[in-house]
Amino acid sequence: MPGHLTLNRTDRRGFLKVGAALSGGLVIKLTVPIAFRPPWAAEAGPSFNPNAFIQIDREGVVTLVMPMVEMGQGTYTALPMLLAEELEVGLDQVRLEHAPPNDVQYANPILHFQATGMSSSIRAFWTPLRQAGAVGRTLLIAAAASRWGVDPRTCRAQQGAVLHSASGRHLPYGELVDAAAKLSVPPADTVALKDPKQFTLIGTSAKRLDTPDKVNGRAQFGIDVRVTNMKIAAIAISPVFGGKPKSVNEAAAKAVKGVRQIVRIENAVAVVADHMWAATKGLIAATIQWDDGSHATVNSGDIIRQLEEASKRPGVVARNEGNAKKALAGAAQRIDAIYQIPFLAHAAMEPMNCTAHVRKGDCDLWVGTQVPTRTQSLVAEITGLPKDAVKIHNQLLGGGFGRRLEADGSILAVKIAQQVDGPVKVVWSREEDIQHDMYRPCYYDRLSAGLDASGRPVAWTHRVSGSSIYARYL
Repeated sequence: MPGHLTLNRTDRRGFLKVGAALSGGLVIKLTVPIAFRPPWAAEAGPSFNPNAFIQIDREGVVTLVMPMVEMGQGTYTALPMLLAEELEVGLDQVRLEHAPPNDVQYANPILHFQATGMSSSIRAFWTPLRQAGAVGRTLLIAAAASRWGVDPRTCRAQQGAVLHSASGRHLPYGELVDAAAKLSVPPADTVALKDPKQFTLIGTSAKRLDTPDKVNGRAQFGIDVRVTNMKIAAIAISPVFGGKPKSVNEAAAKAVKGVRQIVRIENAVAVVADHMWAATKGLIAATIQWDDGSHATVNSGDIIRQLEEASKRPGVVARNEGNAKKALAGAAQRIDAIYQIPFLAHAAMEPMNCTAHVRKGDCDLWVGTQVPTRTQSLVAEITGLPKDAVKIHNQLLGGGFGRRLEADGSILAVKIAQQVDGPVKVVWSREEDIQHDMYRPCYYDRLSAGLDASGRPVAWTHRVSGSSIYARYL
């Protein structure tokens, strides 16, 4: 059965931006799909390039851009370790940036589009990020060797500097970036990578780079976003798929101090206010009545019965070996069992939210998403804007688990923002977040096994009925 994929801000921000623009530096452009910009890192300054790259400024600060997002799994530390290992720098020298949505430049090699999911971050970028670091190391060594007039093979990189053992000379990366930037960049696959026996970072225990800012409160998640003249919206979504609002007491909602606007869209109602408390109170006062539509009487029992019937019909064969039907018929003992797995919500710590500002010619979204390019494409389709006019400002994710592989929260926010003058942050309540999750599908599994006289298995069949988690993506 086809279904759905449940698959300040410190001075450093300004320092990196201005440093990149004015101080110059080494920008190593690679055909490596890597990107991400955490909220505490520098915003994309004039030197930002959507191609995958490493940037090293004259202060020796390394900026790594890659597509994997941080949602608690440690990506912000693990992937910089891969780069730093080959580049021969400490983790404390690496700064991180989100990439803009761009499947050509930043597609996950395993998933084939820009997405963080399926526990693929290390597998996908194990080689590309190490190659990126090795290319940077090679160029910096070549630049130092040229300055000293020595063979590059007599030099080595260590802790963000190039050393010449014979003479005792050394140069920090920051002093080499201008010269290194003038050199031809070798193809990534031609540069030798370190032997695993030489690893000093990979395989070691490292302090997570994102922890300090999460502890002191400086880390910014999607729900923390504040932009100028922003309003807050509380949202109520139809409790039944296909339902729509039938009546809304707008007068009562607007009577709540701080409420500015009531927005209706096809399947939801939002109350826009100066702050969250006013929006929430206004939504309660609106006493929304719903038209549940054609699915009003559908219940869990109906779904289970549909899956049960489907399990009796022919389906796609994943694997078939031998003659299970014949073996079961001749088995000394046959065991039949049925297992049911219910719908499950992701229940991420951070409820769904998105801040959107829709204007005539462009649109900005501040959101924590696992799929920036998919979100961009869907928003472009809704607004009629070209994709490059939809800017995705990715944020830290307060939990993902596949929930933020979906763009439904962003789509609702954009539809609401289209009716609001200025930016609006749409925040789901915990109740809305659970009730309107893209659930882990319900499954109905029918199993049969045959045993011989000694109790050893001779046959096994397993029929799975449930919603496909890939159908909408494929």
